[in-house]
Formats: sequence, C-alpha cells, structure tokens
Amino acid sequence: MGYKYVFDGGKLTEKNKTTTLASVRGNKIYAKTSSITTANIKGNKIFDKNSGTNVVANVRIGNLCSEGGSSKICKMKEIDNLIDGPKGAIKAALWFYFIN
Repeated sequence: MGYKYVFDGGKLTEKNKTTTLASVRGNKIYAKTSSITTANIKGNKIFDKNSGTNVVANVRIGNLCSEGGSSKICKMKEIDNLIDGPKGAIKAALWFYFIN
C-alpha cells in the first residue's frame, strides 16, 4: 500500500525515515520524545493532554468523530490507508494531532 507513515506501537515516523514524530507509552501520546502529554486515550475516546474529561474526538462505527458526538471528521479507512500499524483510537489520535 501507499503508506506515508509507520506506527510500530511505540512511535510514529514517516515511512523510510527515522525521525520520531510522536511516541506512545501506555495510553498516552507525546510529541516526538517529549515528556509532556499531547493526548490521552481511554477506550475509543481521545482526550486532550492529561484530561479525563475534555474529549476532542472519538472512534465510532468506523469513523473518527468530533468530541463526544457523532459528527464525522473522517473515515478510519482513510487513516488506515495513510498510517501502517495497529488499528484503533491510538492511530486515530496520532493522525488527529500529528498528520491532519
């Protein structure tokens, strides 16, 4: 496929490059190799920074939707075609914060 990015479960990089765009530790996403949290994932919900209440997006029925609602931002299939790696809310959050 024509992936432009690779997510190996721990870091997001551009295909055929070594520079880390984002790193993932547990359910938290960090810019590059920073120690400051960019996003927090709980289930299918994407929270801003360390927040457990400020939902910025969620994965619902094959779509990435805005906030806690059902307004579609894009189809998960589009994200899966752009980023090689494990599917789910973490991949959607990486796209939302670092690629979109």
